[in-house]
Amino acid sequence: MSVKRVVGIDFGTSTSVVRVKRYEENGQPMGDRLSVSNVIFDGYDNVPTLVQIPDDAVISPELKVAEADCEFGRFAASEQPGMKTWRNFKTDLESGEEEIRSRARWLTRQFFGYLYRQYRQQSIQLGDNSDEEIVFVSYPAKYGPKEREIIVSAAREAGFRNVRGITEPEAAVKALMVQGEKELREQKLLSAERPAYLLFADMGAGTTDLAVCRYEKGRTEILTTWPDEKTSICFGGKEIDSILCGFVENYLRQNSEVVPSYFTDNFREKYIETIKTWKEITVSRTLKRGKEVAYFEAVKNPFPLLPDFSPMISRRELENTACEYLKNFAVLVNGCLEEAAKGSQSFAGGESVDLVFLTGGHSQWYFIPEILTGKAPRLGEVTMPKIQAEPSRIRISGKPQDTVAVGMAYALLREKVSREEPKNKAVDEQTVLHEDSVIDADAIVKADAQKQPTPPRPLTPRILTKELAEQMFAGVAMIQVPEGFCEIGEDAFNNFMTNSLKGTFRNMFAKNPPRPYSVSLPKGLRHIRKSAFEHCGDLSTVSMPEGLISIGNAAFDSCKDLRNVTIPGSVQSIGIGAFSGCTSLRKIVIPDGIRDIPQRAFYGCANLDQVTIPKSVRKIGDSAFAMCKILNMEIPDGVQEIGASAFSRCTWGMKNVKLPGSVRAIGHSAFNGCSAISTIEIPEGVRKIAWDTFKNCTLLSSVTIPVSVKEIEDSAFLGCKSYMTIKSSPGSCAEAYARKRGFQFERI
Repeated sequence: MSVKRVVGIDFGTSTSVVRVKRYEENGQPMGDRLSVSNVIFDGYDNVPTLVQIPDDAVISPELKVAEADCEFGRFAASEQPGMKTWRNFKTDLESGEEEIRSRARWLTRQFFGYLYRQYRQQSIQLGDNSDEEIVFVSYPAKYGPKEREIIVSAAREAGFRNVRGITEPEAAVKALMVQGEKELREQKLLSAERPAYLLFADMGAGTTDLAVCRYEKGRTEILTTWPDEKTSICFGGKEIDSILCGFVENYLRQNSEVVPSYFTDNFREKYIETIKTWKEITVSRTLKRGKEVAYFEAVKNPFPLLPDFSPMISRRELENTACEYLKNFAVLVNGCLEEAAKGSQSFAGGESVDLVFLTGGHSQWYFIPEILTGKAPRLGEVTMPKIQAEPSRIRISGKPQDTVAVGMAYALLREKVSREEPKNKAVDEQTVLHEDSVIDADAIVKADAQKQPTPPRPLTPRILTKELAEQMFAGVAMIQVPEGFCEIGEDAFNNFMTNSLKGTFRNMFAKNPPRPYSVSLPKGLRHIRKSAFEHCGDLSTVSMPEGLISIGNAAFDSCKDLRNVTIPGSVQSIGIGAFSGCTSLRKIVIPDGIRDIPQRAFYGCANLDQVTIPKSVRKIGDSAFAMCKILNMEIPDGVQEIGASAFSRCTWGMKNVKLPGSVRAIGHSAFNGCSAISTIEIPEGVRKIAWDTFKNCTLLSSVTIPVSVKEIEDSAFLGCKSYMTIKSSPGSCAEAYARKRGFQFERI
């Protein structure tokens, strides 16, 4: 028998994840028992489920589009001239209109082709060419046989081998029980003497999938998954995206004297991805703390005169707006409990539920546990006495987007997940996840009964979590992270050693404990996760190892003393707001190979004056260098898009700006307030100069505009001096604009 490589593909509505785990010939996991490998997409361990193709392409089953003419994932999220981005096509697989279903099938096949190409490129790092591959792909529980087969077939057609389908809640059950069973038994929440009943909810962007399980003697039996294919309720996170988008649109219309109508009319199409990020990073977390959200930076930055939201987004405001939608969650939970009670005489509905597990990105909202514990009756009623008496029985996954894919990668681990009682088989028999087509476990792996088991391998910490960081480095000012860690976890050092520490640990260091000012990261580190060092106000030096792949969102946000940092050439992605607010940072070199400098990456780095951007970069994101007051940098050839407010309020820098010929799109307010710019030449190929692009560039004396520009919005040069000269061809859009606005015009 050969080494087996199990691949788990969580094909999500908004985000997809691929995880891999290898097993030895005897079925024992290789390496750490719980560790998995990640397929990386442009430096990230997940990928937005987006496909971008030419906007004149008419999708049909026969359509062939060259790979070079398509973008996927994060690059498909960027607006590009002549291209159209397709999203949420997973949910369209259920559409009642054949044309929409057909289009969704085509897009699904294209996206799986992209997943396979990325996986195949990394296959050597994930194992050996001789590995026997077993691939699981997930789908919502409510999908019928046709939709399930579409997803499985798309994976097979893409090139994946030995593909099996499984419902999302069944995969989530596997992951959570493998990872948490020991702890739950130690806490007496799972008993060896009596059965326990568990409710699982996997809450994604498109659907919420539930399962009721019976746990007894180390074995988990799935009683039911829900909803079924006849249930019309989905309760996905994209509905919240739409609600928040509508809230902002209404706010913009109420302030039409500040925001032009053309911006508001196109807001949803252009800003839906930004809304999603705002929802996850700002709105959800702020409301969870019981605070109010006062503004949306994506519109407040270009329109500083906009007042704060009125009313502000609070829990009450969100619930008033989304009340009917939020009630759907209780309806789904009650339906699942009723269905489980029908099929099991021992299960008495909500009264029997001992534990609730929540996973998926949507599970992080504050209102979910409040509904389950009966604290929000206006949002729906669910009766689960044990949960309501002890809210600690609700467990929320720390890495919600990983759970389903990790559960599939755990397929060959010994924990048993099934729908049926074992017949003449030992409880600890080697098994795999249940699926509708019934996988024969022995056909996948059968350990030699006569063979001595492989001795357990020593466990080495792989992720430096916040709890572990506090244990290891409390009171340490010069931190040396030892080798053996592959990633710095989310929030690991966020606000490190502030007064948030509790209990005896806090008391040990109550007298102004030192905060880290130097961090050295080890060889073998691959990822610095979201907010890992956020608000480490005394941190001045960070040493990053070669081999590092990604720096997450807000990883060093508000590290106000950070002066010395070198980003290794191995880094493939820098997250949103990664170095935002690092006001002492003076120099940065972006590694070659990075294609996207994301929004707010260096926002507010007031002393940043030297930035080197490689030719691999295609986009400089929204507000990427906004408020970098003294910045003066060269934009290299290869950059195709400069995002909204990318260099806004670089007050004393950006003196000698030369836009390369590769630029095709310039976002609104891109150079707003760059008062040191004296001349600018717009490259041929740019079609539009948007509102406020060069607003208040008070020293701008000469602008060359090509005939490719067909639209110049009224406020594009608002606040520029009247002696400014616009140079262009006679009869061009630029000439008409100059005559209308009273600027000098010079023919070229």
